[in-house]
Amino acid sequence: MRILKTTLDKIQDMMVKNITENRITVDSFWKDHTMEGNHYSIQDGDSSIGYFIVHGGDTITSFYLEEEYAHYGQELFEQIKKYEKVTNALVPTGDEFFLAHCVDSFQRMEKQAYFSLYKEEEPSDFIRKDITFERVLSREDISIVKLAGDFFREDEGEWILKNRDYYRVYKVLEYGELVGFGVVETGRVQENIASIGMFVMEEKRQLGYAKNILRQLKELVEKEGYEARSGCWYYNHNSLKSMKSAGAYPKSRLLRFYF
Repeated sequence: MRILKTTLDKIQDMMVKNITENRITVDSFWKDHTMEGNHYSIQDGDSSIGYFIVHGGDTITSFYLEEEYAHYGQELFEQIKKYEKVTNALVPTGDEFFLAHCVDSFQRMEKQAYFSLYKEEEPSDFIRKDITFERVLSREDISIVKLAGDFFREDEGEWILKNRDYYRVYKVLEYGELVGFGVVETGRVQENIASIGMFVMEEKRQLGYAKNILRQLKELVEKEGYEARSGCWYYNHNSLKSMKSAGAYPKSRLLRFYF
């Protein structure tokens, strides 16, 4: 077997197979780290029988072998840890194969994030607010995202314009007044998945806007044929509470293992 540097499109079918067959729950944060990393194909002759991804030179974000080659996992994972400047791995708990190999040899582990799915039924105590969503698209309108402080990227304006095919930011309004923002990122690995998120203006918090934004974004993307997902930092208890109140439940976690 040999390892070759490759491109995302050449391993994407295996990635989708891995996520789908193993029912791995992830969101856009994990997907960004897998798509923006360096991609490697594990080859047996001319056949690709697995892959791994290294993000930022030091973080393994995915590791997969076809079932008939899985018994080479430990041997190959030790090789992978010597690639680039690898010091750690970012692993969704639903990825049993990858997770098991990290457990074999880690020095330290940190909890990173929750990945949540949404229940179909609306929460019994949900009170719907009359909010509307206006997509931020024009260069003239983009400066409004600065009102969210450090919630968005430093280059958010350019990011919105550059990635408009799959990344959307909405102004959330109630009777014309800005109450927050909604974010939708549609799947680039799993095409049927949409990650949704929200930001509420400080003076509008604890009034039910967070769960309303999430719940109504869920309905919006489902009408378009997507399945809604949400994620938050593991220690962001307010975001987790908002997701739960919108009808989500944390199905999976993201862990970081240091070697």
